Amino acid sequence: MYGKAQIRGIIRLQIGFTMLLTIALLLIVDQKAAIASFSGGLIAVLGSVLYSLIAYRARLAAAAELLRRHFAAEMAKLSVTLIAFAAFFMFYRDVAWAWVFAGYLVAASAYWFGLLIKFDGKK
Repeated sequence: MYGKAQIRGIIRLQIGFTMLLTIALLLIVDQKAAIASFSGGLIAVLGSVLYSLIAYRARLAAAAELLRRHFAAEMAKLSVTLIAFAAFFMFYRDVAWAWVFAGYLVAASAYWFGLLIKFDGKK
């Protein structure tokens, strides 16, 4: 099982990727694209934080309990992600939707990069 440092490291990496894309889009494209990508990244980070709060509540438990927690965490993450996207597109109609999804995908890809990095909690 991963420690708290690994989980925090992956979430920080998601935030970093989101900020990097937001700043790049602000400099290269425009403010509308930057806000849209930031919002998409924020949705991904929100889902990851919710997942970690639900799945890693208990350190030691039976295997069936751990599996149940991860399943519940994934369902909660999926539900919150879908609700957040729906609410975002309902309330912000003049959005560059492609950049919202790009921001989400960039932040979500940080998880896969985070698996390659060992965060030891020293920083």
